[in-house]
Amino acid sequence: MSLSRKGGLLLLIPLVVALSLVLSVFNITTPIAQTTPQITVYRVTGSGDVNNPGAAPFWSQIPWVNLSLTANIPNAPTSGLTHYVLVKAAWNGSWIFVLVKWYAPEPAFGAWSAAAAGIYPNAQGPGLFRLDELMPGTKYFIESNYTNYVAVVNGNLYHGRLVLNYSGVLLPTPNGSQITVLPNGTIIFWHSLRPMEYLLYNYGMFYGYYANSSWYYPDRVAMMWYLGSGVPTEDGMHIGGKYPGQVFDGFNFTYAGGSLKQPGGAANIWMWVSGATWNNATYDPAFKANLWENENLTGLPYVDPGNHGFAVPLYTNNTDMYEVDTAGVWYTPVSSNANALNGSLYFIWTGAKWDNGSWCVEFARPMAVPQGYLPWMVNITTGKTYYVAFAVWQGRLGETLFDKSITPTFVQLQVVNSSPPTSTTSSTSTTSPSTSTASSSSAPSPLSSPATVVTIVGVVIAVIVLIVIYAVYRK
Repeated sequence: MSLSRKGGLLLLIPLVVALSLVLSVFNITTPIAQTTPQITVYRVTGSGDVNNPGAAPFWSQIPWVNLSLTANIPNAPTSGLTHYVLVKAAWNGSWIFVLVKWYAPEPAFGAWSAAAAGIYPNAQGPGLFRLDELMPGTKYFIESNYTNYVAVVNGNLYHGRLVLNYSGVLLPTPNGSQITVLPNGTIIFWHSLRPMEYLLYNYGMFYGYYANSSWYYPDRVAMMWYLGSGVPTEDGMHIGGKYPGQVFDGFNFTYAGGSLKQPGGAANIWMWVSGATWNNATYDPAFKANLWENENLTGLPYVDPGNHGFAVPLYTNNTDMYEVDTAGVWYTPVSSNANALNGSLYFIWTGAKWDNGSWCVEFARPMAVPQGYLPWMVNITTGKTYYVAFAVWQGRLGETLFDKSITPTFVQLQVVNSSPPTSTTSSTSTTSPSTSTASSSSAPSPLSSPATVVTIVGVVIAVIVLIVIYAVYRK
């Protein structure tokens, strides 16, 4: 071999080694995408305990499934604050139990659900209505040509129309709009209506819902059951008007807020709300006020003899979001047939506890639903595969309504006749590569990691390349 070739080879060796090291580091820090996660509903003996979620003995035999969450409104900096949720499920022959857990360092104790507060005249405290925080740099001016308009700025009444300006994009606001301008220039929009929030988001002005130490919103978790045929591809819901086709201040809204995006689809939603459906008279203002036992306010007989919590039963399709009862506390009632829907608001039992920085919520519901509920609630049978999705709201941090964390896709859920596994090693099925944080009772083998396998392959390829180069220069 000539000196020039030998020198070239000596230069190539460190380059190839460096390449292999870079490849190995890249593969270690960039996990490979996981397969579609699945929740198995195991057959158990006994019953859940909504008074102490997760305490039933069978829960310790069932592994958690870790589901990644993402921002529902990705263009808002405050959306998507919860990165994953842990789920496990069981059934005992007649009831299904679903346990959900997520990290919540600042629980929203004492915050009203705005919907529940709306039917309780004495409601006081945080959460009574929403405050929109606008993007930094948003400005405003009063257009005086609108003589029949008024606006309120920092408590002062002005005649004219309030117009918002963000980077040259102008958004005229409805008559009577009210804002507060904080000392740092941040604009807070008061008492925002659902169509107004849609406009703020689509005009790039929505930063998030405003919250501070004394004003915030309840925490929530929701489980969606797909009711349509086939495999759903979209689990999101439209941000829109109060109803489809609404004309709001000159803007026409095709979709109603909360209507399902999946074409031709429908879904049943179980929604737990810390400020309305949590059976805690200390921290849930609605239970503290005995709101649900006051038929004069709710318009519904209270059929919850255990005084446990409940999940609001919702139904969504491509037209609108509905409440599966005749009261319509949160959304338009799905029907006015009180006989058919008797007890539907309290049909899904829940229990919740906050401990060591996390919420744990247990859903419990009969597998079969009364005939009158059936068009709008899921009927659960063994051996069938369902598609479900989850959403979480961190109310103390400003998440409410459409500002939340959601599973990016529907997840398969299957009800089986088999017992729980003897091992309790947590499942780490995820739908994005960034949040594999579920705990495990046993450490996996380093060679079982896909990233490690790819790393080894990369090093082997680098060695082969080095051998080939050596052979070429030897000739």
